[in-house]
Amino acid sequence: MILFVADLFVEDYIGGGELTTEAIIKGSLVPVQKVHAQRLTTKIMEQHKNKFWIFGNYANLSESCILYAIKNLNYVVLEYDYKYCILRSPEKHIARDGECNCHNQRRGKLVSIFYKKSLQTWFMSEKQREKYINKFSFLGSPSIKVLNSVFSTDTLDYIQNLDTSNKNNKWLITNSPSWIKGTQIAIDYANENDLEYELVWGIPHKELLKKMSTSRGVIYLPPGADTCPRFIMEAKMLDCKLILNDCVQHKDEEWFKTKESTIKHMKTRTKVF
Repeated sequence: MILFVADLFVEDYIGGGELTTEAIIKGSLVPVQKVHAQRLTTKIMEQHKNKFWIFGNYANLSESCILYAIKNLNYVVLEYDYKYCILRSPEKHIARDGECNCHNQRRGKLVSIFYKKSLQTWFMSEKQREKYINKFSFLGSPSIKVLNSVFSTDTLDYIQNLDTSNKNNKWLITNSPSWIKGTQIAIDYANENDLEYELVWGIPHKELLKKMSTSRGVIYLPPGADTCPRFIMEAKMLDCKLILNDCVQHKDEEWFKTKESTIKHMKTRTKVF
């Protein structure tokens, strides 16, 4: 039995991290029990300390639980963003307060030890991994790996079966309320360059994928590091042109060069994990 800890699962919210978590759970060869981070206690951890643990998005996990895991559990960590920072984004923190010194604070140091003590820590992109090692040099070891976002076989099959031969002239822009998604920046870019665009948000996942299959491209210009956004990976696999900035951290990785290489790479992720 594997215990998978996260703030939210797909039953609670269908976000990029949650979809990656679900794909990993679906690909597991052994049973997995989902545990909400905010409900976890050291007493529960003590009762199940001989089981194997996976920690995904765990912003709601108490410090006492993190300390217990460090001292007592066999576990791995999936780091989707920058949880050493109180806002999970150093750039957002700098935009709000003028600086981010979280890596030198208690929480930042605790998170770094949590990753050092894990059997493996998986990051979403090479640049994200590099940023962590730049802050915490002792993390540079073979147990610090890059996984990228993960897609279920069902999703990959659905994407490959969509017809991408009838593209219109529209560019898609995510209308996410999240600061990191940079919605207004993308809108401004489209307006300045006379590009026809459509805002998308809150529609069923398959409907979004179908819309991508007929759209010219995606404009995505996050103001801070976005480690490996699924929205962009889906767009690549559906033959969309991409207007991106350097905050899209996976965009220069070798596997992301073409639609074919992206699909091939994505088919290996659950097995690699």
